[in-house]
Amino acid sequence: MYLSMKSILHWVFEKEGMELVDISESELLEQIRGRITKTVKDGIQLNMSTEESKKLLRRHLNSKTNLVIMIIDINNSTQMSLSLSEARFALIVQTFAQEVSIAVSGYGGYVFKYEGDAVIVLFPAEFDKIRACRNALNCSAAILKIMKNALNPVFRANELPEITVRTGLAYGSALVVLYGKSIEKAHIDITGSSISLASKIASIAKPNQVLIGEHIYDIVSSSTNPDDFFDKSKFIQISLDPLKWKYLSHSDPESLYHVYEYLVNDD
Repeated sequence: MYLSMKSILHWVFEKEGMELVDISESELLEQIRGRITKTVKDGIQLNMSTEESKKLLRRHLNSKTNLVIMIIDINNSTQMSLSLSEARFALIVQTFAQEVSIAVSGYGGYVFKYEGDAVIVLFPAEFDKIRACRNALNCSAAILKIMKNALNPVFRANELPEITVRTGLAYGSALVVLYGKSIEKAHIDITGSSISLASKIASIAKPNQVLIGEHIYDIVSSSTNPDDFFDKSKFIQISLDPLKWKYLSHSDPESLYHVYEYLVNDD
């Protein structure tokens, strides 16, 4: 996890015009805890924007592009919002979104939308779908590690409730559409089954569980490149209730769309 966790800092150091030096994982986590502590006391430390994802999508306007879509949200947020003041709940959501945004940027992803307590992320897969899937999976694992070892300890020290998250990932093509005539000013969005499935997959995830769609599993499990290798034992197909889960598999219309749990090392 060291090299991939280290990549999280690239975005921050780039923004600050600083040189990224060699750093251990423990030192990295300590820096993240320091930033979160400052965020809790003084507010958001970075300007979070979705402009980079808009630039990405404008290059594919009115056409399809392949994406890995990750949706991550705070589990049990409604209950949390009812038990906390608006300001304290907003601080939790903002801090969570900030740390997810930084991690995503370090893994080559783009924040597409902030929706309430959820962050919707795009990993471009137009040229290298295996790399996009690998980056998304590694990113999801890094976020869980940051939640456990950096964010929650700071929340606990500042008498804020600890959080758990639900993560859903799906791969597929999406149509980029513009709501208006001005490319620069009109709302830009994506449509397609991949973003819908990512949302449905995230909704059935348990706390701190990463669930992925069948396309991602097929892509990473079929790779023969050692650099892209993922042990199949890290993926477990989950049992779905056919009365509630009625989405058909793309590869086999006679069966349901498969969903797998990605087993993240809890160390």
